[in-house]
Amino acid sequence: MNNKYQQNKHKIILALLVGIIPLIEVFSSGVNAIEFPDAPKRDAPKATAAGGRRGGCVQGNLPITALTPSNDNYIQTVSNQPQFFVYIPPTKAKFAQFILREEKGKDLDIQEIKITEDNRIININLSDKITLETDKKYIWEVSLICNPMFINTSNHTKGIIEKVSLNEETKKQLSTNLETLKQAEIYAKQGIWQDTLSLVATMKESQPQQWQELLTSVGLDSLIDKPLILKND
Repeated sequence: MNNKYQQNKHKIILALLVGIIPLIEVFSSGVNAIEFPDAPKRDAPKATAAGGRRGGCVQGNLPITALTPSNDNYIQTVSNQPQFFVYIPPTKAKFAQFILREEKGKDLDIQEIKITEDNRIININLSDKITLETDKKYIWEVSLICNPMFINTSNHTKGIIEKVSLNEETKKQLSTNLETLKQAEIYAKQGIWQDTLSLVATMKESQPQQWQELLTSVGLDSLIDKPLILKND
């Protein structure tokens, strides 16, 4: 009798644990979700007519879209050579053009980026010779090129990036918290979007919920399931 009681007791405990553990995982998965606070949330990317307009390259329902937290595509970074993340919609274009220029108009970096796959997010790295200066703003733009004579809003996006400095307290926090997730959280709290995004992008495969939460927090829900292609060079 006692043995049977003990066996039943163990079965009940095991059943409870089996039911509780998934609940713990569900609740704990969102505890450290990355959100970008106090940002002027951007509107969802506006759908474009299938096939785009005259001279357009876009064949899907979404335009080329910069991954930024606001409609004006203004972003901050602390990196000398930040990455730029852009959604490339289904397109007839064989390449995209990236341009970085000074605020006064001087071109600093011009790249032709071959499009081997579309309907996905890509990152664009600055050329090795380019180093951003602190407290200086730069204009950047990305265009899908099908017909150089026509560039419209469905195949073109642009914005401003500003390199800023961190206060000593934030630098100390970064030096004592070396985990990628923790560093991303620190940057997010300081409003440093581009470095937050770059770090979370490296975790997309291992912690996809962090990528999804970050994009959702700035109104980029329509892009959370798009594949991400990371280039290191």
